[in-house]
Amino acid sequence: MLRVLGLSSITFNEFVERVSVTILNALLFYSISSYLNVTQYFFFGEGVVIVLSALLPYVLAPALTLLYVTSYSFGSLILGRAQMISIKSVEDFISMLILLVIIPIAIEAKFTSLQGFVTSESLVGPSISFLFLGVGLAEKGRDIRSNLVAALPVLYIPIDRVLNSSSLNYTFVIFYIIGFLLFLASALLFSQNGPLSISGLIPLYVGVALVTGEGFTSENAIFPTGLAAIVNAIPTGVNLISSVSQGKSVFQKEKNEILNAIDLKLRLVNSIKTGSASLPQDLVKALDLCEQSLKEQSNKISECTDNSCLNERRREYLEVSESLDKTINDTIFKIIIDYNSKVSNLRKYGINMEELQIPPQLKISDTDINIITKILITIDRNTFLVTNKVNQMLEGLEAVIGGNYSRVIITDFSSLDKLTLVLGDKTVIGRIEECLSIQADLLRELRMSSFSDEKIKLSRKVNQLLIEQFSLDKLQSSINVSKESVNLLNKYILYLANKKEELYKIALPEVKDYIKTLEELSRAMKENIPSCEVIKRSFSLLNLLNDVDTIVSDIDSISALSQLLESLTDVINYKINEEGCIKMAELGIDPKYGRYIVSWLKGTGVNATIKEGSICKG
Repeated sequence: MLRVLGLSSITFNEFVERVSVTILNALLFYSISSYLNVTQYFFFGEGVVIVLSALLPYVLAPALTLLYVTSYSFGSLILGRAQMISIKSVEDFISMLILLVIIPIAIEAKFTSLQGFVTSESLVGPSISFLFLGVGLAEKGRDIRSNLVAALPVLYIPIDRVLNSSSLNYTFVIFYIIGFLLFLASALLFSQNGPLSISGLIPLYVGVALVTGEGFTSENAIFPTGLAAIVNAIPTGVNLISSVSQGKSVFQKEKNEILNAIDLKLRLVNSIKTGSASLPQDLVKALDLCEQSLKEQSNKISECTDNSCLNERRREYLEVSESLDKTINDTIFKIIIDYNSKVSNLRKYGINMEELQIPPQLKISDTDINIITKILITIDRNTFLVTNKVNQMLEGLEAVIGGNYSRVIITDFSSLDKLTLVLGDKTVIGRIEECLSIQADLLRELRMSSFSDEKIKLSRKVNQLLIEQFSLDKLQSSINVSKESVNLLNKYILYLANKKEELYKIALPEVKDYIKTLEELSRAMKENIPSCEVIKRSFSLLNLLNDVDTIVSDIDSISALSQLLESLTDVINYKINEEGCIKMAELGIDPKYGRYIVSWLKGTGVNATIKEGSICKG
């Protein structure tokens, strides 16, 4: 319905004008009907006027006002009651046409306002119309020119009285002039946007009383002023309520913004707390301080009920926030410095860890919290990795050099110095170096004919470790290479032990002892004894192992030699007993096998030695 009437998007002033003009048009139509003696279909006409005034106020107001001016001035002529147009009628028509029609039309055309017609129509028609005299002027926030021009139709009252007065009283003329000037003053004041506009009621009230000449207690002075007060006060009241509401809304918005900022910082502080499994104590204290301070600020701001309090608390919060940012930045800076110091100290013991770079100035913000969390995670990860590496190394030490070593438990990087107690143990370092040295000698001296490639490769590793500076990596590599050495020895001993059937066939007296020793060594390797102990035992049996290796490497020739010796037993015994010596060339035996002949003879109860390619009685 409002859209049909054109009221869906109008201002308060336009609404007042439309309502006023609709009422005034209805009253004016009544006056026109009276002047023209039109009684038939009056109520229908009133209905049409009301509807058209609501729909087309800018058209109907000028039309009805002009019709009224015409009927008022020439009604008698129109009804046939007079035959001529009097000078008075012409004077009335001209003054009314200019003041009540032309001036309002000019206002309507220039300012798209019905103010002029509200003023002009309130001056004519039934006496109740006079109630709207101040409405057109009292509109708040109108253009000053529009308000001033809208006051001009008021001149119709004194002009009409002057034209229709038989004697001119200059005192009344002065009152009229002063009254009109007061109208202009009220129009000027009413046009203001601020609360000052309501002061326009004073000159309006006095002006109406002077212009009408009816006094200050007259209804025609009081009621128009009262209605004007309502028209002007409503926007002022609405603006005041809106201003208060908007002020409260702005206040609450600003308050919520600060509280949200504090809440965000609290969430960021908590995200730091949950960003690391083991926070440094300095950081825990700093975060607790931040959390406590922020909650205090939040409580203080929540208690504020006015802007003065809020501004003071905002200033205090910004100072606290800046101080907390500095606290977090200084704490992180100290943590990085302490961490890098620990890393530098551990490097002296051969532990290589990643150092951290000092970040730019940090604050409790989304971006910087990610940087802080990354720093803490890096510290935790590096601490865990190196601790885990050392503990694995300790486990390896137990398997390599024996002993029981307590595992290192580190909750945060400040305890990293515990690692130096392990890595700085001279006894451990000495035993590892000794083990490497024995391995190097063993791998160099032990023949290992069937595993020469593996032995050479492993020997290079051991020799390389021997010349390296001590470090955690060297320690771990030493453990690994010791295990490799034991694995290779285990394969080698097992290989030799698996040749026992062939060794038994060569009938050398020491073979039984060799096989027994190999089996004992093989069993020892399967037992839970340190790798270095296995290496030492193997090194102590170096000659035996090399002898067995030599036999196994030439097992076919030695087996053939054993059979040959069995067939020549009588010849060999005779020669040695009768002549004292027998040349190995006479037996067709290579001199390199002489020691096996001596060993075989010993098994038959004959002591013999090798002299210049001969086997002689010992």
